[in-house]
Amino acid sequence: MRLPLEKSACITHGNAIKIDWNSIIQKKELNFIFGNPPFYGKQLQTKEQKEEMKEVFKEIKGAGVLDYVAAWYLKASIYIQETFIQCAFVSTNSITQGEQVGVLWGELFKKYKITINFAHRTFRWDNEAKSNAAVHVVIIGFGTSSFSKKVIYHYEDLSGDPLEIPVKNIAPYLVEGKNIVITKRRTPILDVPRISFGSMPNDGGHLLLTDEEKVELISKEPDAAKWIKPIVSAHEYLNGKNRWCLWLKGITPKQLKELKLVSKRVQNVKEHRTKSNRDATRRLADTPTLFGEDRQPESFYILIPRHSS
Repeated sequence: MRLPLEKSACITHGNAIKIDWNSIIQKKELNFIFGNPPFYGKQLQTKEQKEEMKEVFKEIKGAGVLDYVAAWYLKASIYIQETFIQCAFVSTNSITQGEQVGVLWGELFKKYKITINFAHRTFRWDNEAKSNAAVHVVIIGFGTSSFSKKVIYHYEDLSGDPLEIPVKNIAPYLVEGKNIVITKRRTPILDVPRISFGSMPNDGGHLLLTDEEKVELISKEPDAAKWIKPIVSAHEYLNGKNRWCLWLKGITPKQLKELKLVSKRVQNVKEHRTKSNRDATRRLADTPTLFGEDRQPESFYILIPRHSS
């Protein structure tokens, strides 16, 4: 652990997003705010957490893409106005990547005049739990007053010690540069081919196979081989790994009935979709042999990973 905290005092138990921070301590009494808020991307947030995010970011367009930790950045930025308080949070590194930057940092820079004073680029964050859970995180130090000397800490080895890089200014992508953000747009600048999201199984994992599962399935049901195709997501593409899927487009009821193990997987897909809270997903239970979203091209195409972290 990089910050072993051995003592605790004056603890307020509550939801940091909902509580008015001024009700805990007046900002004139503070010099620093730091912590490591919960690590939840938009896909992992509970219904209650999504509602909390909506309330915090109700005046900010496009905030639905933000990680849960972003709420602490906004709450802190509001709280420290007209002070010299410096803040630092251990954070999911995705708030410094992609479309989240334009939504979060665009607001913090423009409305709250926030400046980043130091930053640790992505590194491995371990804890002392039995499972030794580890995630890749960043640490961002910020305030409304600017340091004369700013530093970016770069990790060649994600589990090692960082290299200190003195810089004049730290951009929200944690590189030296101006406070420029790239905002989301749905139309290209030039006349170029359209980019679309890839296919999504929405299957509870039952249409997907590892190398071992593929070999086992074919050994028990050789006729299933013709229905097994390679599938490539960002993870497989970036890490050079194999994964397979049951691509059952065009299979007849008779053919499916003859494949007992495949039929069992299809039944599991149906049950998974039926239990969903989303109406659209429940409707997909009527076609359990198919991917929930099929965007498979019929010509050559370029694969672009949605993320690279």
